[in-house]
Amino acid sequence: MEKKDRQNGKDSGIAVEDVVLKDDDVMYDVRCGYGSCKPDRLQTCNNPKILLLFICVFAVSQGFVVNGINNVNTQSVERRFKLPSSKSGLISSSYDFSAAIFGVLISFFASGRYKARWLTAGAVVLGLGSFTMALPHFTTGLYEWGQDQVLKTCQTGLNITSDICVEDGLNQYLGVLMFGMILHGVGGCILYTVGVGMLDDSVTEIKSPLYLGIFYGAAALGPGIGYIVGGQFLNMYVDFDKVDVDSIDLKTDDPRWVGAWWASFFITMSLAWLIAVPLSMFGAELPTAKKIRESRVSQMHNGNSDESCGHGTSKRLPVKMFPKVVWALLRNPPFVFVMLAGASEGILTSGFATFVPKFIQNQFGVSSGTAAFYTGAAAVPGAAGGMFFGGLICNKMKLKVRGMIRFAIITCLITIVAINILWINCESVPFAGVNTEYEKGGDKSNIIASCNEDCGCTTRYFDAVCSSTGVQYFSACYAGCTNITEQSDGTKIYSDCSCVDSVNSTVTMTEGMCDSGCVKLYLFLALFFVTIFLTFLPSTPSDAATLRCIHEDHRTFSLGIKWLFIRLLGTVPGPVIFGAATDTACRVWQTECGENTSCWIYDSKVLGRNYFLISLAGKILSIIFFALANFLYKPPEEKEQEFDTRDSTKKPMSFVNGSFRESEYEHKVLGDSSIRSNSRAGQMTSL
Repeated sequence: MEKKDRQNGKDSGIAVEDVVLKDDDVMYDVRCGYGSCKPDRLQTCNNPKILLLFICVFAVSQGFVVNGINNVNTQSVERRFKLPSSKSGLISSSYDFSAAIFGVLISFFASGRYKARWLTAGAVVLGLGSFTMALPHFTTGLYEWGQDQVLKTCQTGLNITSDICVEDGLNQYLGVLMFGMILHGVGGCILYTVGVGMLDDSVTEIKSPLYLGIFYGAAALGPGIGYIVGGQFLNMYVDFDKVDVDSIDLKTDDPRWVGAWWASFFITMSLAWLIAVPLSMFGAELPTAKKIRESRVSQMHNGNSDESCGHGTSKRLPVKMFPKVVWALLRNPPFVFVMLAGASEGILTSGFATFVPKFIQNQFGVSSGTAAFYTGAAAVPGAAGGMFFGGLICNKMKLKVRGMIRFAIITCLITIVAINILWINCESVPFAGVNTEYEKGGDKSNIIASCNEDCGCTTRYFDAVCSSTGVQYFSACYAGCTNITEQSDGTKIYSDCSCVDSVNSTVTMTEGMCDSGCVKLYLFLALFFVTIFLTFLPSTPSDAATLRCIHEDHRTFSLGIKWLFIRLLGTVPGPVIFGAATDTACRVWQTECGENTSCWIYDSKVLGRNYFLISLAGKILSIIFFALANFLYKPPEEKEQEFDTRDSTKKPMSFVNGSFRESEYEHKVLGDSSIRSNSRAGQMTSL
């Protein structure tokens, strides 16, 4: 067996001692493959770059469904299952709640070797979650948007409200959608704790921010692709697989339109289950991990490497150490305050991710598919570029913990200026009973007026009409129209409208919403890209800072603790807070059996104001927390050490101010198998 391993190591280019490694008298195999089938050619893929590639694909799949598809579907899901925004926000919050709870346990038990097995399980569960979320489409009936509504005009003396009160139970599917997101949360927490930990274990501390930047940049591509692909599916009718789409007399920019929200989930399901195959082939750890672990120099807060809290190997922490490690992390001020800053940022990122497509749709009067496409077009380069360049700047400037935290403070200050884009909105079209009074009496904030109160109108269906004078009405019924004429091209013209002044009795109503002619959308998108870039710029540096200011044995588990607090304090309440703020801006609700379900029309100025105030408060909190982390961080004492260089052919390696010179460090650690390092003693000897 030893001879075979030696030959395999020679053929694959991996050092013999890297084929079967040993820690604390425990032997473990780091070769790639299944069981005894581990061909030499496959070992060329057993390196950090290939691992990064597979984890990036996993991250794209996760971001595609969780922060992409789920978010572009918000308006369609609300309309399809008759949910207000405060309840639809619970779907997104379910992901973060699940990831927070399971993340702590999984990150602890996965803190040792065989992290790839956990990643494989995470991909499988992620695919199962997508399958679960698509199920409600196949267990519900056809979507009713008012196609069978007979009474579209004013019928004096007829009250139809009680006749249409039918409990269909659609809102009960909220639980199914939440359960699907809970499964997504399990898969996602494994990716962002175990996956990040495995990457950081496998590369030098100098290259770690760059690898994390690439990882987070790829993760940001997922939501962007989800916005674009999901937006295209939203342009397809929800029941395209059940009915003749040509018979649907509904346009995509109609508020009643519901797109094929369910179709994109099958893409994630397939991709997640496919990526589980190569991830399952990795061994106990990468061949580079042991040397990296032995050579890494601590930047732990206070320079205190408490041996009682770690054992300096890649073995999993014993269960009895759980409370002690948690206490050690919570006593680390830089870790705690950077984590709290991540929570305040999480409120904003999760809230905006959920409601930005809906915000654009309502502020600028575009269809849900168009809003999703525009959001993705701005979010992809913005978020991916911000996280990648954040890691690249740390790598090029060789920033340490304090430098990374200060970088985050500066970017947050600049972002406060950028969030003023939320004040941009189009001038509202005159809407009778919403922002304009009826010509024949009535309150401008109430669509029920004396001219239509006896017409038997309902807000169950939004069937907008636009008058020839440019005033919009909720429906022909609310305009008091009693006569309808269908022209040769299918256009319906309404006349004899009691809510129009008698002087203007010749005014007619045409089906559809009035065109606002607003072009501010393109200005908003350009500035939105800049805002997203600045928002995500400090993400990678702050993550790298938390990994560097703690004990090296706690890195994987610390990610679980960090995401627990970020999710419970940030990303879980974020969508709920934004959902409640969105509901307060509602002017006209859809009503079912006397209760408000989903909102038809929002006040654009109130909506922008609410989002701005939440963003401003979140950014101020982030700055305060980052500033406290910077103030309380105490780096290890700076010292200079010389390494034994008895071999005159080798250049001396200097260790100055807590960091190696990059090229020499990587050569000593990775390029020369005859060199062994001991980071605890701070010296490297030539054997």
